[in-house]
Amino acid sequence: MAPRKPKEDKSSAPIKGKVPDKEIKVRKQAQAGKASPAKKKVTSAQKAKASVKPVEKKETAITKPAEQPTSTRSTDKGPMLLGAGLLFMGILLIAGRFLHIPFSRFLWPFIFIVPGALVFLSAISSDNKSGEGLSIVGGILSTLGIVFLMQSITGLWASWAYIWALVAPTSIGLSQMVYGNLKNRDTIAESGWRLTKIGLSIFAIGFLFFEVVIGISGFGLARFGLPVFPMILILIGAIVLARSFFRTR
Repeated sequence: MAPRKPKEDKSSAPIKGKVPDKEIKVRKQAQAGKASPAKKKVTSAQKAKASVKPVEKKETAITKPAEQPTSTRSTDKGPMLLGAGLLFMGILLIAGRFLHIPFSRFLWPFIFIVPGALVFLSAISSDNKSGEGLSIVGGILSTLGIVFLMQSITGLWASWAYIWALVAPTSIGLSQMVYGNLKNRDTIAESGWRLTKIGLSIFAIGFLFFEVVIGISGFGLARFGLPVFPMILILIGAIVLARSFFRTR
């Protein structure tokens, strides 16, 4: 009889498709080994964060200098200067009467000159919005007083036929020019220059017509026996040529 084959232990035989326990343990250990550094890193980072203590911000008290109370008083010295000027004029007139000096004949135009100059200086020294208007008023008053003073000295009162152009618009333009240049406002200075040119042009034309041609004050061409109408034509031609010459330049 043929010898019997020993029976195989079914439990020890590997089952197809089933992973052995040892291999599973090895895989778990490998996975645990890979995951452990990340855990260590996380824990170390957490420990580092935990070990850092929050820095308490100490508020430093900044001592600001005590603000000095600003005075609400106006720094406009216009009324003070006006009062001082009028006081001086009054004293001078009284002294002239007692000393028998005819100051009143030549000093009355200063009633316009002194207040106008003081108003103009007040407008320049202040920073108010009304400074431009005050400077114009001061310029008009000062120019008017100067014209009165020159006419009272020379006696040429007939010159009002053309000299009004110096009061307006020439004095207005001059006041704007000075105020604009001192306050660094170019637009006001430019408009003042335009008004000044217009006023001086009117004054020049009026002077030539009333004084040279007509002779309103006795200094005309008729006094020298020159023909008036041809001289007028010559004068107009010269003015047109001069204007065209300066425009081309």
